[in-house]
Amino acid sequence: MKKLKVYSIITTIIVLFVLLQGSIVTKTGSGQGCGTTWPLCFGEVIPYNPTLETIIEYTHRLISSVAGLLVLILSYWSWRKLNFIKEIKFFAILASSAIIIQGLMGAGQVVFGQPPLIMALHFGFSAISLAAVFTITLFTFENPFNKAIVPVGRHFKRFVIAITIYAYTVIYTGAFVKHMGASTACTGFPLCNGEFVLFSQGTIVFAQMFHRLAGMLLTVLVIVFVLWILKLYKHQRLLVILSFVSVSLIFVQLLSGIGMVFTYNQNLTIGIIHALVISILFSLFTYIVVITRRIK
Repeated sequence: MKKLKVYSIITTIIVLFVLLQGSIVTKTGSGQGCGTTWPLCFGEVIPYNPTLETIIEYTHRLISSVAGLLVLILSYWSWRKLNFIKEIKFFAILASSAIIIQGLMGAGQVVFGQPPLIMALHFGFSAISLAAVFTITLFTFENPFNKAIVPVGRHFKRFVIAITIYAYTVIYTGAFVKHMGASTACTGFPLCNGEFVLFSQGTIVFAQMFHRLAGMLLTVLVIVFVLWILKLYKHQRLLVILSFVSVSLIFVQLLSGIGMVFTYNQNLTIGIIHALVISILFSLFTYIVVITRRIK
């Protein structure tokens, strides 16, 4: 079991790195760094005299391929070794399916080109893959006699499911904003170019403002989640710890989003943090859904 733990942690880190690389590819405009050929790069196995964009795209392809293989192995291994966890089959299948779909969509974007909505979904599948692998990794620290179970009320369970689904929606709106080039549609925060606008200034501004409002609502929901726990479930140590981690992540997410606005989306580090943190938050809530739905 120790080997599986180490392997799952390494796989999670690499999947997270792939997600980071994807953000860098988009941020630097390197999506066509290997032209329109896949899996070859400009028709070559190893590109000759590559540009920086080619290096970024080619490296992303290599690491993504490694990550895909690691996830498939992890799915099979965990399915065999963690059969005392009833949720393992679902997450093993989810991790494998998401990483395969993610890879195919990336290849499709290179060869055929894809509209922003589809490319946003590509990032969404990356987040699902990370969430599934992250949850499997946490499963490796359980045993038949020590499974993480957090008894909570029915309404709280539903709230956790709702906030998890909503967090994924926010991921999608953010990815859509990025891929349609709307990240710099508004200057200033919380207003857009000094105004509160949604519908009056076109699709790009609408997408930017809609994402802002969605992100701020998610912040409110996470705060409600934490306060709910502190009021009714403060005796549940694991839940309290996860709640404080979640509220820390959402504030980093909010501040990085504001930072992107005031730096006109020119700071690569802030953009990467913004993309990674929301994915980690979604992964965390995915695990919280599991442990709150378990029955002793």
